Amino acid sequence: MNTTLNINRLGLLFKRFFIENKQKELIFWGISIAVFTIMHQVGSVEMFTYIAGFIFAARLFSIFAYTPTGMHYLLIPATHTEKLIVNIVLSTIYFFTMILVTYIIGSVVGNLLGSMIFGLDKPINLDLFNDSISNAWNTGNHQDGIFNIFMSFALSQSIFLLGSIFFKRSAIAKTFLSIILVTMALGIIQLILFKLTFGTFHMNTNSFRFDLLGPNFINEIFPNYKMIGTILKYSLIPFFWMVTYFRLTEKQV
Repeated sequence: MNTTLNINRLGLLFKRFFIENKQKELIFWGISIAVFTIMHQVGSVEMFTYIAGFIFAARLFSIFAYTPTGMHYLLIPATHTEKLIVNIVLSTIYFFTMILVTYIIGSVVGNLLGSMIFGLDKPINLDLFNDSISNAWNTGNHQDGIFNIFMSFALSQSIFLLGSIFFKRSAIAKTFLSIILVTMALGIIQLILFKLTFGTFHMNTNSFRFDLLGPNFINEIFPNYKMIGTILKYSLIPFFWMVTYFRLTEKQV
């Protein structure tokens, strides 16, 4: 088999997914429209997106939970790279795009139903886009920009995609537990390093206060720490994809 990237094989892999999961996808996106018809708050929409997204990502490699299905998947005439690319596109670009589409449809339907049933005369307000784009650019606060939302979503998907192939059973729960344990370990290491490097600290009302340099010591020592942190966060996405690829290559018939 030709090991180079083949567009035709990619197309067939996408086709295979939608043929096998057509009914599930139609039901889920129908439910999503119903949810967005009654749910418009940005926080709730984002929470639904993340929860539904990592469940979707965690089941993409769930076929390896059972030996026969895993063997059948490995025997599909496509390279590991092509299979990974398809799953990355499905779990990030496809899913996020469909969330936006169903969000728009649900918002429009909800507005029409409100007008017909309750006589509400409100303009269609797509708060997710307004808060993510308009307010972010107008106020200079890009934390909730639609691009950053997508990148954070892609990071979440890359983690759960790795978890779906790393853990044979209960991938969602085990990935969640792993995230919690790793976060706690990194937090403890960070506090120890700060204590050894910058002096003593104590708990304030809302955050840690470092006595040696004051509450703004991070800005003074690392003026670009937010940008560096963002770069490191986004670089984790291809890192997890790469680890997923090597984990996939370890699978054998």
